[in-house]
Amino acid sequence: MFGKVDGQIHTYFVDSPVVIDISGLEWPGSSPFNIVRVQVVYDGNIVGNFHSDTGGQSSTSFDISSALRAIWADYDYSWEVRAAQRGLSMSADWLREHRSYSLRIYTEYLDNYGEFVSTQCADEDGHTDIPGGQCAIGGFTEWERSTIPSKEAADVSYREHENLRYGDASTKPTDIPERVGSLSPTSWVDVNGVNVNMNFWPVGATPASDSQERHAPLVLRDSVPYVDFLFVNRRGAVETCSGQTLESMGINVKVTQYSRTGRPSFSPVRSLMAIDQDGRRSWQMSSGYVTREWAEWWALEFLGGKRKQWWMRYPLGEANGTYVPVIVEPEKQNTSIYDRSKQNMPHVDFTVTLALEG
Repeated sequence: MFGKVDGQIHTYFVDSPVVIDISGLEWPGSSPFNIVRVQVVYDGNIVGNFHSDTGGQSSTSFDISSALRAIWADYDYSWEVRAAQRGLSMSADWLREHRSYSLRIYTEYLDNYGEFVSTQCADEDGHTDIPGGQCAIGGFTEWERSTIPSKEAADVSYREHENLRYGDASTKPTDIPERVGSLSPTSWVDVNGVNVNMNFWPVGATPASDSQERHAPLVLRDSVPYVDFLFVNRRGAVETCSGQTLESMGINVKVTQYSRTGRPSFSPVRSLMAIDQDGRRSWQMSSGYVTREWAEWWALEFLGGKRKQWWMRYPLGEANGTYVPVIVEPEKQNTSIYDRSKQNMPHVDFTVTLALEG
């Protein structure tokens, strides 16, 4: 109960269901209502207020995920993008910061004398602000939640070291190397504790000797430049990826034509044109030929990521380029990942449009 198992505080993703169970409740048999109220408190402020009439039952449950999402409502990723742009290491405190929250639990009922009774519950140490746990940006998909064996395994820190790239924060396949360009940064990470550093390694950088074995099988660097992206994955972390341009660029310009009004005359009516937008540049791009595992990752994670935040390094293929916000869309609504009846390798094509005009 209250996110504590074996005396340890656990961390949960705010976009996953976070359910607290309250048990051991006792009510007078004559009370017409038996209410439990739960308040979620962060930084001294109440961010969630829940209540339920238990109907005289000894236990009840609350899903507090909506309150946990409110804890992260003020968070943005602007600093992280600038840090990656300058080639700086990125601390886990920024990418996977854990924010602690507390619970205030009340019971309300009428006693045997008809008097209203409101009692605030306390933990075993007598504190009325009960430690609820910690929360982090991100979430497990419904598919992932169906495969988690137990409630304890839903804890973020429980799964922290399962992914060699960055604990649970990275969603990239780990059994197959990632293909990147000759000038591309990569999100290699040394996982050695909770407060580790997440580094976007620049070109030519060599990981520490003690971690060389861990990094070696994760990346294959091609001899040609790729198009480099940063994006926010479904776990709330900024990840890198490198795609290929299909040598197709266009500019979207919205044009409106109208006729100038005036008194009738023998002269022709002048037709005028107005450009409503300065135009946005767009490119046709691709993941390149990849394995089926990586094709699924490109389609489900990069294109279908819940956060919908992408940045592209511009000019394309330059190591000293600037990361600018972009809009990424699949080439087709029904994206074909692979076809077992064909022998060719799969690829995922998409369109990238600058989120800036001009």
